[in-house]
Amino acid sequence: MVSGTTITLPAEAGILGTLTMPNERVTTVVASALSYLGTRYSWGGGNAAGPTVGIRDGGVADAHGDFENVGFDCSGLMVYAFAQIGVTLPRVSQDQQQFGRSLPWEQAQPGDMLFWGRPATHVALYLGTLNGVHYMVEAPQSGDVVKVSLVRTRVAGFDSSVVRAW
Repeated sequence: MVSGTTITLPAEAGILGTLTMPNERVTTVVASALSYLGTRYSWGGGNAAGPTVGIRDGGVADAHGDFENVGFDCSGLMVYAFAQIGVTLPRVSQDQQQFGRSLPWEQAQPGDMLFWGRPATHVALYLGTLNGVHYMVEAPQSGDVVKVSLVRTRVAGFDSSVVRAW
């Protein structure tokens, strides 16, 4: 549920709590991403209008049938969420990493995009903290769904930077 700049996480998030966003634009971005919790991951899926049929990758995504199913991949979820405030992001995470303003992890705010790798191999949307724990919403991988996860800063490839596109 959204009220001004606060978002009460839905049951599908798997955690209870209310998050405060920096402004109403960010509230729209985050609420838009959260509205698709439970939606299938689909390699190459998603655009400004919502989830789409994925594409073939010649490997893992094909084994999960992503090319036959409607859903989001990580960058497609970002394209959709930011389109809801009129921001047109590039389609793939490597290009999204170059969009907006890059900041160190310590300056992350809700609504910032988090990236793993240079060039990026994954992107997620930072939600902020609940009880001192950092959370994000992501479309993680084939065989999974859009979900709220703990931020994985200690995972190899996290480049300790964020991009602010709002």
